[in-house]
Amino acid sequence: MGKHAVPAKTNKSFGREFLSYILVIFFAALISILFRVFFFEPFIVPTSSMETTLMVQDKVIVNKFSYKFTGIKRGDIITFHSPVEGKDLVKRAIAFEGETITLGTDGIIYINDKPIEKDYYTGNTPPKYTGQTFRIGKNEIFVMGDNRDSSYDSRYFGPIVQTDIFGKVFMIYWPPSRIKFVK
Repeated sequence: MGKHAVPAKTNKSFGREFLSYILVIFFAALISILFRVFFFEPFIVPTSSMETTLMVQDKVIVNKFSYKFTGIKRGDIITFHSPVEGKDLVKRAIAFEGETITLGTDGIIYINDKPIEKDYYTGNTPPKYTGQTFRIGKNEIFVMGDNRDSSYDSRYFGPIVQTDIFGKVFMIYWPPSRIKFVK
């Protein structure tokens, strides 16, 4: 052997290198899981209740962090655990604690006896409401789908509790033709 020969790797140095790869993979997975649990989560729109704003099978990103510092606003598209079906749903926040919402037979939504500024309804014909009135209780939110004719929402299961809400939809990321930020 010459003066500058490279010594063969020992089993000990191979073991250290292997361990370092395992640690990198472990910490990358841990960071990814923590990011998903606390900040952003992918979600697939399960029903047609939000069409044409969100289509069935749209893949969206839910911001789980946004409501830690700000409150839910009227018109926000939220994801929550259904109080009846035991699955996760996506709907629009319409009315809040202390408000009275009336679904007028004239197709207009009234909050505290005033017509709502924007109701986000996406149907082609005026919605048909039955004149129901709901008083929104403490820590509750009344939610509705934009496609009211195909939406199982607070009109049927009542207001949801805020603790069931886990995030705000802020972006469609699939299919590519629909990539956009959601308002």
